[in-house]
Amino acid sequence: MNTKEIEEAILKIVKEATKKGEEVIQSTLWQRLGIDNREGTRAVINLVRRGLIKRESVVYKGRKTYKLTYVTRKKMKLKLVVNLNPVMRIPCFTCRFLSRCSEGNFYNPQKCVMLTSFLREEVSKRRRK
Repeated sequence: MNTKEIEEAILKIVKEATKKGEEVIQSTLWQRLGIDNREGTRAVINLVRRGLIKRESVVYKGRKTYKLTYVTRKKMKLKLVVNLNPVMRIPCFTCRFLSRCSEGNFYNPQKCVMLTSFLREEVSKRRRK
């Protein structure tokens, strides 16, 4: 078994046991899968790092081991707020000549009085801060 197969097998066992309300003891897992402790522990730690399972320290038959549980992911609502007010203050967005404005044309951003005035105002605001 390669590492990926071991991780998938562990995840499947832990997920099914968690659904049933049963515990999975890490030290008994190696016997079920027929793998050695080192390989299994490495796979479990990878699953914990990825946030797929949780590992709690417990004492089982007088020895320290870990109880594994599947982590159910909850969907979170994401609210994204975008503020366009600063962008809408740029005079180009409200200019009726925007479609004809480009470098080298009659309507040119390099010679635009409204844009130049806006930029000077912004620079002076920043200098005051």
